Amino acid sequence: MTDTVAVGGTEVRLDRSDSSHVVGAPEPARLARFLPGLPTLVGLFEFVLLYGLYKFYSSIRNGVGWEDRATAYETGAAILRVQDALFLSWERPLNHWVASSDVLSAVVAVHYQSFHFWLTPLVLIWLYRRRRAHYRVASAIWMGTTFLALIGFYLLPTAPPRLMAGEGFVDVMRETSTWGWWATSGAPGPEMISNQFAAMPSLHCAWAAWCGAVVYLLVRRTWVRVLAVGYPLSTFVVVMATANHYLLDIVAGVALLVLVAGLVVLVDRQLRARREQAAPA
Repeated sequence: MTDTVAVGGTEVRLDRSDSSHVVGAPEPARLARFLPGLPTLVGLFEFVLLYGLYKFYSSIRNGVGWEDRATAYETGAAILRVQDALFLSWERPLNHWVASSDVLSAVVAVHYQSFHFWLTPLVLIWLYRRRRAHYRVASAIWMGTTFLALIGFYLLPTAPPRLMAGEGFVDVMRETSTWGWWATSGAPGPEMISNQFAAMPSLHCAWAAWCGAVVYLLVRRTWVRVLAVGYPLSTFVVVMATANHYLLDIVAGVALLVLVAGLVVLVDRQLRARREQAAPA
């Protein structure tokens, strides 16, 4: 479409269909050169964050000295006393029931060792590739929860039930370690990356709850939603059945996730509102 405007007695024709003549319009050549680099920059930023979390975790794992171990056992004993007083030591009968069956022991051991280390990164990758609009908020919640849990491990090292001698717990992971999938010590992962005194809060359960919530909220298929709900619930049972976590560890892990999610969503909404106000009418 062409408009004719008289300027100083001279007719000037303006072609509205040609956006290259509009003041402030981006140059197509510059955008073409810049946009392909964005995924690389985003991926690099994500890598730096994840690597930072890993290095932070490594420093905490390597910093557990003998004094911290003594504190860890004292904390575990204190948790058991509180739970026993409140009749909340559900992990005791659950652990004994599972340990009495070779089949149940094998099932919970495989669940504990595999799903935690595979499903979480798969959900992150799925978010980035298929639900990009929700990736930033969801990943921020996951990273924030992980970071604060690592601080919790540092400030409050806690020995899991399976390491509490004299309390009657069976180390299911140790009992099934002959399969060769995990360490003979019963550690939940390779000993080079596993902190056995990182029980409070349960990051295992926090990650499972995050996976379940993300999939449930972003997928509409009923059977997928059923699995999304079932995964964290089964994880709660498994971590207690294997004597890797106390009930209070689970409560603390989920509470931490909810707290971080609330803060991240609140900040995201405020940022969106500011951008909308700043946008020209």
